[in-house]
Amino acid sequence: MKSLRAFSILFVLVLVAMSAFPVMAKNSGPKDPNSQVGRVETFQVVQNYSPQEYMSLHPEAVDAVTASGCKAYTLGRKGYSGIGVHIWTYSWTINWCYNGTTITSVSKSRTVWANYGWSFIRDTYENQSGGVGSASYWHYGQGEFCYISSFSCISYSYPWVDQTVKGTGTYSGSAGGD
Repeated sequence: MKSLRAFSILFVLVLVAMSAFPVMAKNSGPKDPNSQVGRVETFQVVQNYSPQEYMSLHPEAVDAVTASGCKAYTLGRKGYSGIGVHIWTYSWTINWCYNGTTITSVSKSRTVWANYGWSFIRDTYENQSGGVGSASYWHYGQGEFCYISSFSCISYSYPWVDQTVKGTGTYSGSAGGD
């Protein structure tokens, strides 16, 4: 009987103590300022190479010898947290040589970077068309980033890049996603 009375008193004290503090909803406390993407920016870099410079960087590009010019076109997205911290980068670079009408050499590479709890998971989609001997080469890629992966991710980001390079040496592209 004494233990039941002691338990009842303890139970009442716990209820009184709990009522002194406001009830907080689950996950309503302070959030990690890097957990949400606050801003995303598109960036691009274009480099011009002579065919000889290009071949020294890409010795596998035997068709670059017949080119009138070579370029590297990088297009990507950078994600920033709500407080302005750089949290991830997703970009693709297309290296190509051209002779004024057709592409004589082409290769592509992806660059990803993540920090502050973010990680790159995978490319969710990738497609391409054209290439060597064609008037153009088109590539599309989309990536998936995850914030704090355990059983599931707290937050996701899906940046994408859409690029076209031409045998004339021109290029165009767009990028999006968050």
